[in-house]
Amino acid sequence: MAPASAWVPTASMAAHLGIHPKTLLELRRLKRSPFKEGRDFRWAGLTSTGRLQWNQDAAELAFTIFKRLPSSSVETFAAAR
Repeated sequence: MAPASAWVPTASMAAHLGIHPKTLLELRRLKRSPFKEGRDFRWAGLTSTGRLQWNQDAAELAFTIFKRLPSSSVETFAAAR
């Protein structure tokens, strides 16, 4: 019997993290993404339409230690007084 793969599809990874699959994909596309290709996710298949797979342990760790920007550092373009 072969061991279970550490690489899972997006829907399974999102369910494991407790977030929506679209949220997971948006986090992957961020400029400051917690996820790195090859470590946390990979593309399966030889074509450009290959399926995205996630390393469950590595992606969970990256998601857990990811730091958000402090709200004080975000420019709100409020009127200067």
